[in-house]
Formats: sequence, structure tokens, C-alpha cells
Amino acid sequence: MASSIQIVELILEGLVSMASRNLQQIDLQENFHVIQELGDGGFGSVLMVKEKKTDQIMALKVLDRNKTTEFTFLMELSMSFFVSSHPNIIETYGTAFKTCDYFAFTQEASMGGDLFSLIEPNVGLSEDKVKRCAVQISSALEFIHSKGLVHLDIKLENILVFHKDCHCIKIIDFGLSRVKGTITRSKSGSTSYMAPEMRQLTDKDALLVDSTLDVWSFGIVLYSLLTGKFPWQSAVSTDKDYSSFVEWQNNFEKINPPAPWSKLALGALKIFSRLLAVDSNKRSKSTEVLMFLDECWREQISQSTGGTSGNADAKECELSNCYQESYICKDVSARIPSNLSYSSISTTSMSYYLTSDSSDSESEETLDNWQKNVLNPSMIMDDKISVHVEADVELG
Repeated sequence: MASSIQIVELILEGLVSMASRNLQQIDLQENFHVIQELGDGGFGSVLMVKEKKTDQIMALKVLDRNKTTEFTFLMELSMSFFVSSHPNIIETYGTAFKTCDYFAFTQEASMGGDLFSLIEPNVGLSEDKVKRCAVQISSALEFIHSKGLVHLDIKLENILVFHKDCHCIKIIDFGLSRVKGTITRSKSGSTSYMAPEMRQLTDKDALLVDSTLDVWSFGIVLYSLLTGKFPWQSAVSTDKDYSSFVEWQNNFEKINPPAPWSKLALGALKIFSRLLAVDSNKRSKSTEVLMFLDECWREQISQSTGGTSGNADAKECELSNCYQESYICKDVSARIPSNLSYSSISTTSMSYYLTSDSSDSESEETLDNWQKNVLNPSMIMDDKISVHVEADVELG
């Protein structure tokens, strides 16, 4: 009987074989009008294009044939197509071709940039936006992992925004993805998001590719969204911020959290103790974050103590009650019940974070308006779409 790894590999092998048979060489300029370059990296670039035959606006990912093999290209295409049915994963159209210099395939395009472009350094996003992102990212990761894949490059730049209030975001870039359960001997991903077991991998080591690697990166993404900065530069013992975090995690019930974490409420601290468990065997699934949607994630400072920081978030939580009664700021000193399970998650809590919470929220643009805006020279385009390159960025 075939193992789950073999089944996934056979599916991908079939997709690669089919794509290979249909891979034709064409002239890019004859078939597409290139509107703008959205991003570039060491392997290629992402272009905003308009297909001349259909007038459809799309993203075209092009990879340099001198820097990538046809098989590697076809595998990325196949993995992207394999999981693109999920609403929070970029849609891959399945159209692929090659030119004299490049391999290329088409995907849907976003006018909203990526999550990194939304973050105010050292501030982050509003709590509602962060929770909305958490619901969508956790759902996408659960789907990817259920398909037997591990993304291996979850980061802010690889999550595109399709609505300014984060009602729709989508994971992109499967260039580093691997089949779950296989072995890797090389580091994958961006340093700031890399799990300690991946970060400490040497040429002599072998690491089992597991979904917990994505869960760790998800935790870093959430922390960055909440705070507007990274918790540390790298998950290694020589990084003081990481070392203090590990010490706190090992004595979670006995010592206070390090300064960067002290502004987070207990619900958020519980989340990070699970997503960022140093021992990968103790790391939770991405969906466990859903158990804490009814908790406040930022520490609230009482006006009676003279504090002002945090009042905006407190008001935001109060305003949210106008939209849903179940969204209540709990006492941050209260402990989360240890027997809380995924099955007990309030579906109304999840649906709240997937619907509008603001009276001035705009509905998503229609395709006609979107195409009009693409060609509008006054439109500011975002240039941070990632092409699976090793690149570390600063938040503040």
C-alpha cells in the first residue's frame, strides 16, 4: 500500500508530466502586454501583464532558464496549481510556457501589495486586522498541510492583500515547498522566519520536512503584525532576544515575559507559546490560534493608572461588541481553560473576522474597475511581491 508521501509525489509527478507535455515556446511580447514589474529576485521576476487575446489582467511569474531547471519550474507550477483552489491561496491559472530566456506561468494578480507593505514599523496593524489575517492564514496552512505539502517560506512578503482591511489575503510562492515527510539537507526560507531546527541545520545534518516549520513562521508573522517588528533577528542561541524568549518559555509559569512580549495580553502569549514552541514536537497546529479569537491580544492599560498606551485597542474591542456580542475583552489575568479544544471554537467568532467590522470598509473592486486602475498612471503599485529569494527585511 502506497504511503501518503508516495501518493502526493505521484500526484505531483502526474501534474509535472502533463505540464511538461503542454509546455510550448512562445514570444512573450506577442502574447502579453507588460504593464509593470511587480517584483524581482535572484531567480526571476513577477510581472503585471495583460493577455492580448482575452484582455485579462494577471500576474506572470518568470524564472531565468539559466538559474532554474525545467523540472524545478514545473514542480513549483504543479504545487501552486495543486493547492490553488483554497480562497486564501493565490490562484494559479495553469497556463505555462517558455521563451528563449525564461520559464513562465500565470496567476491572479493583487493590486493591494503584501502584508509587509501594510505594517507601520513598531506599531503593527489593528487587532481586528491581525485576527482577520490569523483566521485566513491558519486556514490556508491547514489546507496546504492536508494536501501533504509544507510551504517553507511563509513570511509577510509572501502573503498578498486583496482588500485594504485584510478581508481577503492570499499565500503565494511555492518555489521552496516540499512534500511533507521528505528529508532536506539545506536551509529553506528567510532567516527571520526560520524555525530553530531549520536555522541550525548544517551540511552534515538532515531534517524531516514537517508542517511545524510553517507553524513557526506563522507565529513570527503574527508577532510582526501585532508589534510592527520581528521578535529577534535569528532563532539561534547567540541572539539575545531569542535566548531570553527560550528562557521564558522554559519557565512560562514562573517568570515574567521579556520586555518585547510584556505588551501582549495573556491570550496572545498563550498563542505564541504554542506556535513558537522551541521543541517542534510540542508545537501546535496552525488552527489552534482560532481558540483565542475572543481574547484580547494586546495588553490593556487602565486609565486609572495614568497609562494611555493601549486605550485605542481597548476602544477597538468595545466597538467590536457593536458587531458581535461574542467578541468580548476578557480579563487578561484569567487563565485559558486547558481543556479548550478546536471543536469548541465559536464559529461566529471566525465568521466575524471574515466580515466587515468598519462602517467605512469598502467592498472589493469589481474586475472592470480593477483593470481600469491598473492602467491608471496615478495608481501607486506595490513592489514587494516576493520571488522566493533569500532576503531579510527590516520592520523598524
